[in-house]
Amino acid sequence: MKTEQLNEESKWLDYFGLKYNPFPVAPDTYGFYLTENVNRILAEIVHGVLTRKGFMVFTGEIGLGKTTISRKLMSILEEKRIETSLVFHTFYQEAELLREINRDFGLHVDSLVLSDQMKILNNFLLSENRKGGNCAIIIDDAQNLDHKSLELIRMLSNLEADREKLVQILLIGQPEFMDKLNAPKLRQLKSRIMIREEAMPLNEEELRSYVLFKLNVAGNTGITTITKNAIKRIYKLTGGNFRQVNTLMERCLYVAFLHDSTNITRQIANEAQRDLSPEETASLRRGLLWGLLATLALYLVAGVLYPGIFYKFPWRREEAHVSIPVFKDKIYNEGVLSDKVRAIDKKGTAVAPNPIPHAVAYFLAAYNLADFEKAFFDALEKNRLGEVAGTILEQTGYQMVQLDQVPDDIRARYAILSLSSGDDGNERYVLFWKPQVRVTKFYLGYRGKEIMSLERLLAGIDLYHHKPDGVVGRGVMRAVIHFQEMSGLTITGFPDETTIFLLCHAAGAVGSRV
Repeated sequence: MKTEQLNEESKWLDYFGLKYNPFPVAPDTYGFYLTENVNRILAEIVHGVLTRKGFMVFTGEIGLGKTTISRKLMSILEEKRIETSLVFHTFYQEAELLREINRDFGLHVDSLVLSDQMKILNNFLLSENRKGGNCAIIIDDAQNLDHKSLELIRMLSNLEADREKLVQILLIGQPEFMDKLNAPKLRQLKSRIMIREEAMPLNEEELRSYVLFKLNVAGNTGITTITKNAIKRIYKLTGGNFRQVNTLMERCLYVAFLHDSTNITRQIANEAQRDLSPEETASLRRGLLWGLLATLALYLVAGVLYPGIFYKFPWRREEAHVSIPVFKDKIYNEGVLSDKVRAIDKKGTAVAPNPIPHAVAYFLAAYNLADFEKAFFDALEKNRLGEVAGTILEQTGYQMVQLDQVPDDIRARYAILSLSSGDDGNERYVLFWKPQVRVTKFYLGYRGKEIMSLERLLAGIDLYHHKPDGVVGRGVMRAVIHFQEMSGLTITGFPDETTIFLLCHAAGAVGSRV
């Protein structure tokens, strides 16, 4: 059963081009997203440890990332050579709690006598202090500690040498932990709190950046997109709670996979929510049913009492309108593109011209890609252009770009093939170019020469105002999103081939005419 689940997950991850699930419920320090609130919390607590503030408290509602932040904090402190002890099983109390603290410091004493445990810990802390070291104890789910255990923590915070705290203590808990600290018995402990921080949910803008960031870190290269309405709906359903966002987004990806779509829409978000909360859906349906029955009863009563209240309106059933996809040829002839529509039989089915349509042949010939005529046309027929595009890029260096609209200056510069999606008249356009910049990895902290080039392009159109350093930071991520908004592109936060093409064109960094 477990193997089947892994295979099923592998299918939808492969479908979206992801290396792993970007929205795990478990703490994820690899794909760690740094909001302003989280950045401030980490900075304050690290400063408190380094300056030996002694006693600190960090609270937050369930699902706001407290455990993930504590793991990130541990890694930061270890980089700064701070000896740390993390306790996350707070069903331990008093002497057992102290033994767990010692064990995580690498100290082993079988005795559960409190004085024995305290002695070995004090000796260890003094030894580290003499070597110029510093130590920190982090206790998660501190709201589960009883009064005696919290009093023990207060005693640990009193350990000093040369007027310096030997150990810095961070207690992490849910908001009710502060209620516990307000008890008269713990007023001495509360008075020692030097730093108090609180986790906050994502706002709507942060939620969008968070979702795009998590997708990008997991390997998304612009394949997966998410609409603004979907973001608004996800924010309304989750309130920006990290855990709820992860749970809902994971389900959104799976629902999109079942619908054979890489675009997360409001409808997909709603369906995902229904899957996660079937009892709410059932309750809503029951409410609607009773409402309809009540309305029907009201109309029946009204019809009996006032027979003339209703009027008959003519009604005729219309046949469903089915949109048939049509491929529209555009023939490239001496730099001018003219239209020619492909034949359609009596049943409304598109008939493929034989041999390859002139439009496709002329289009590919303009780029010296005639060898790919059959593969390209087959891919058009099967709506799998991405596969042949990858082959062409690998063998020739030409990258395919798809656009929803083509500015006149680009139309005059490139051979373009127009693809019509049917009776609605919507068109998309295909062209090839040899890119100066290719970005395949784009996540916070990633370093590469291509990122330096991207920063310079964005700076060239006044969207990036920092010194280019080749490292993905918040500034360049915001600039990419801003450019996609300006260009009318689907906002993914990832500099895909279409984004790079339009960016190079806007910055004047384009190749020769085709």
